[in-house]
Amino acid sequence: MKIYTGTISMKDLKLKSSGTYYARQKQLFVLVVIIVSVLPLLIISWTASHYYKKSWLEKTSAELAGLVDSRKEIIDLFLDNQENMLFSFVKLYSVDHLSDQKNLEKLFLAMDRSGVMVDLGVIDSKGKHLAYTGPYQRQLTGKNYSEAAWFIEVMRSGRYISDVFTGYRNEPHFVVAVADPGKTWILRATINSELFNSLLASAGVGPGGDAYIINRAGEFQTPSLLGEKALSAVERTQVTAKDKALVRITDKYIYAAAPINNGDWTLVLKTDINTSLSEFYLARRRDILIILFASLIILVVSTLIVRSMVNKIEDADKKRMALNNRMLQVEKMALVGRLAASVAHEINNPLQIITNQAGWVDELLEEEDQGLLKNIDEYRDSIKKIRENVKRAGVITRRLLGFSRANDFEKTETDINHLIEETAALLANEASAHRITFRYFLEQGLTRVVTDASQLQQVFLNILDNAIDAIGQDGTISITTRINGNQLVAEFKDTGPGLSPDAIKKLFDPFYTTKEIGKGTGLGLSISFSIMQRLGGDIKAENGKEGGSVFTVMLPMQ
Repeated sequence: MKIYTGTISMKDLKLKSSGTYYARQKQLFVLVVIIVSVLPLLIISWTASHYYKKSWLEKTSAELAGLVDSRKEIIDLFLDNQENMLFSFVKLYSVDHLSDQKNLEKLFLAMDRSGVMVDLGVIDSKGKHLAYTGPYQRQLTGKNYSEAAWFIEVMRSGRYISDVFTGYRNEPHFVVAVADPGKTWILRATINSELFNSLLASAGVGPGGDAYIINRAGEFQTPSLLGEKALSAVERTQVTAKDKALVRITDKYIYAAAPINNGDWTLVLKTDINTSLSEFYLARRRDILIILFASLIILVVSTLIVRSMVNKIEDADKKRMALNNRMLQVEKMALVGRLAASVAHEINNPLQIITNQAGWVDELLEEEDQGLLKNIDEYRDSIKKIRENVKRAGVITRRLLGFSRANDFEKTETDINHLIEETAALLANEASAHRITFRYFLEQGLTRVVTDASQLQQVFLNILDNAIDAIGQDGTISITTRINGNQLVAEFKDTGPGLSPDAIKKLFDPFYTTKEIGKGTGLGLSISFSIMQRLGGDIKAENGKEGGSVFTVMLPMQ
């Protein structure tokens, strides 16, 4: 046969604290309630916020794309109109006619009724300024443009819209120039920058947004609405639109860009996401605060509810455990009672035989010749000790029988205060011999209770006797009675050394005693416990706050 051995850790055998278990259950329940209650709110809030922002970005991107397309058409149409108007006058008039200052002024007044043009000039194929009308007469008279980039481009392609430059005026401006079919002379007009810039100023790019035109080098051709002077390298990559309009979304901005002026310029519209969504972010922060407040309320309410529920469960569990322990105690008492009855009956017969034989020996000694017996006194002393110990054994067996027998109680109306005083009087001499004083704190006018006075007196007697033994010498036994709800309570407090935790657990077990060997049978308190059970009451033991032990007897008042 194989034998298997193993080792179990004491840590595994150690019972968990019920207080710790229920504390963890409270935390777990509160956590579950919060997760179940708050998590859906967070998911709904995040989902709504995410999809609102996503839909807003898509809608704004579409609107910005439509806006940049419409502004592109307007600007291209504006520039084309200026080119076409100059080209029509080049075809309509000769260079000699327009070289006349008066004729040029009349033409300028006719062309510039809307204030689109700032000035008008006629330049020959050598770059010489033949005629000029406008506010910059002094700066431009007699100037030669043969080296100017715009002049070279016009002579090459026949018409040209320049980038913004300062030129001889020392002021930023751009020009529209058209050459005659033979490229023998050029009609040039300077565009009103303020009027041109107003085409962008009215673009609805939202708060914090921007609108501007840049050339191929990334230089501003119109002022930035935000006052920016130059584009960063990163931003230039975002707004590069070579062939068609585009929309790009970054963390901070939405860009819409479209090529204009035959691709020489790029129109850029920019919307600031954070500024435009400021109301949305404010609402989202408000939602977060509301969720946090709701979470706090849920936490408080769930904590209170869970604590109340778990406390009730814990109390019910404690009561169930106490009831189970009480049932185990009752079952143990019943089993011990049956065992005690059996033992008592078995012992009584030998004790009776011993008593009879001791009496018979005593009688035989009377008949013997006293002079012939040398140790007659020792024989008689031995017989006396045999009878005393048999008597003592008989007392023990009678107690065992009393413990096991469910006597029919004789219940009468009993004055507890009087019963206590009467019981204490029985032990007054013994207490006095040990210099122990009884102190009474008996509530007057207590309702009489219907109980078995003799059995209850036995309980009081056992408690007081144990208290005297526990004190030893010089002490006090305080006896208090009071009403507690529907129970009458009698409390016995001594100034002895108190009880150990192990003794408190086993105190009412049969044959358990804290007294020295030979001084106690261990049945007094177990019998008292059995009596209180049959009387419908209870008895408990504990240590006093100021030392000593306290025994409390509780009786129902009905």
